[in-house]
Amino acid sequence: MKKIIAVLMLLVSLSFSKPPAPKLIVFISIDQMRSDYFDRYSSFFTGGFHRLYSKGIVFTNADLNYATSETGPGHATLGTGCYPAHSGILSNEWIDPITKRTIYCVEDSLAKQVDGNGGGFSARNLVVPAIGDWLKASSKNSKVVSVSSKDRAAILMAGKKPDYVFWYSRKNGAMMTSDYYMNTLPQWAKDFNASGWIEKNVPDAWVKSLPDSAFASLGPDNFTAEPQTNGTSAFPHPFTAGKKADQIMGTPYGDKFVIDFAISAVQGEKLGQRNMTDVLCMSLSNCDYVGHGYGPDSHEQLELLAAVDKGLGKFFDALDAAVGKDNYVVALSADHAVCPLPEYNAQFRNIPAKRYIYADDIKPKLDSLSSLLKYELNSSEDVIIKNSFINYSTAQKNGWDSLKVEQELTKGMLAIDAFVGVYFRHEMMSTAPSAKPFMQKFRNSYYAQRGEDFHYLIRENCIISSKTTGTTHGTPYSYDTHVPLIFWWNNAVSKKIAREVHSADAAPTLAKFAGFAFPKTVDGVPLKEVKR
Repeated sequence: MKKIIAVLMLLVSLSFSKPPAPKLIVFISIDQMRSDYFDRYSSFFTGGFHRLYSKGIVFTNADLNYATSETGPGHATLGTGCYPAHSGILSNEWIDPITKRTIYCVEDSLAKQVDGNGGGFSARNLVVPAIGDWLKASSKNSKVVSVSSKDRAAILMAGKKPDYVFWYSRKNGAMMTSDYYMNTLPQWAKDFNASGWIEKNVPDAWVKSLPDSAFASLGPDNFTAEPQTNGTSAFPHPFTAGKKADQIMGTPYGDKFVIDFAISAVQGEKLGQRNMTDVLCMSLSNCDYVGHGYGPDSHEQLELLAAVDKGLGKFFDALDAAVGKDNYVVALSADHAVCPLPEYNAQFRNIPAKRYIYADDIKPKLDSLSSLLKYELNSSEDVIIKNSFINYSTAQKNGWDSLKVEQELTKGMLAIDAFVGVYFRHEMMSTAPSAKPFMQKFRNSYYAQRGEDFHYLIRENCIISSKTTGTTHGTPYSYDTHVPLIFWWNNAVSKKIAREVHSADAAPTLAKFAGFAFPKTVDGVPLKEVKR
C-alpha cells in the first residue's frame, strides 16, 4: 500500500511540475505584413506560414494600438513590449526639439565599422530594455542574436545588450554590424559572407512560380500605379548583372538571404542547443519593399508571400533538425501593415481614395498657411517651423496666446483637403478624455522628450506621396495597424482567438511562456491563451 501511495504521489507531482523552458525563442517580424494575408492566401501556403497558421495559436484581431505605424516604432514595440511613448522610438525619424536636426532612430556616430563594413548604427536611442535583455538579466550566458535586411529592424527588436546584431549591405551583398555589438564578425558570419550566396542563388530574373489561376481575383499584373520598367510593371522582373546585391531587396531573394544567414547563426552559435534558453530575432523586410512599390493586392505581393512561406518552411525544418521540434517556440507578428494603392481601392473596391502628391498638393498649401499666419501676426518670423513645431513666443509677442495660435493653425490645416485632424503636444501628453478620434493611439505614440509640437491625421484611404506610384503606411487606421500575431510550439492546441490584443503583448507573452521575468512597466501583457 505504501508503495502504491508513493507512486501515486509521484504521478501527481509530475502532473503539476513546471514544463521545461524552451531552449530557443524564435521571434519573427514580417515587415509590413497585413493580418488578412493569411485568410486571403492561406491556400497557397504549404510551408512555414502553413505550420504557424494551421497549428498555432492565432490572434485574429491584433493591433498596434498606436498611431505611428512605421518600421522603427514597430520593431521597438515588438521587442520591448512598450509603446513608442515609453520606448523612445516614436518614429523612423524625428526632429530634435532643441537643435531641429533630423535624427534617424538608430543613428550612432560613435558606432564604428567592423571588418571594414557597417558602423553608424546601434540601440543607443532605445530607452528601455527588450526581450533579450530581460532574458540575459536572469541567464547571463544565454545568447541573443538578431538578423534583418534593415538596420533599424534588427537593432530595435534585439534590445540594448544582445550578443550579435546583423543587417544587410546593399553595396557589398553581405551582412554587417557595428562595434557597439562586436569588434569582429564571428567566423561563421565571415564564411557566409564569403560563400558567394548571391551568385549561387539569384537567377537572371524574378519570375512567377504560382499558376495564373492564383492571381484571378487580384486584377491585372500590369497596373498604372505600380512602378514601371520599359512600360510595364508585370512579371518577369529582370536583375542587372553586377547589381544583384542591391536589386534582390524588393524580391523574395532578399528574404531567402536573411533566412539562410539565420540558419547559419543557429548552427554557428549553437542556438537552442545548450542547457539554457536563447533568443533569435529575425525580421524579413521584403514584404515591405514589395508592398511599398506594388501594393498589398499585387501579383508581386502574393509571389513574395508564397516564397517567404517556403523559406520559413526550410527554416523550421532546420530548427527541427538542429534544436529539436519540442525545444523551441515561435512568435510571428509585424511592425505595421499598409494602405492599398489608392488607385486600386478606387477602381476595384469603389472606395473613395486619393493620392496627394506632396510637391503639388500639400507643400504649396502649407507654405500659404505659413505665410498667412505671419501676415495675420504682422511678423517676419515663421510661426510653423519644419511643419512640426510652433513658434509660440512669436505669436505671443504679437497678441496671440497658445490657444489662439492652435485654433488658427487647426483651421488652416483642416482647410487643406488631405488633413482631417490636428493633435497638439499638450493633448498628447494629457490623460484627459478627448473627443478627437484616435487620440489614445496618438498618445501611445508620443515620447515628449523627442516629440514635435503637433501631429496631423490624413484622410482615410488616402496617402501623401512624392511619387505617382506605390503606397505607404504610418496612420492609425486599421489598414496600417492590424497585424498578425501567432504563437507556435510543437503540440500546441491550435485555435483562432478574436478578442483584441496588441503587438506589445508578444514579448511579455514569450517571457512568461519561457519562465523569465519582464519589467512591470511594459505596456503589453502576457496572453493567457499562450501556455504550455
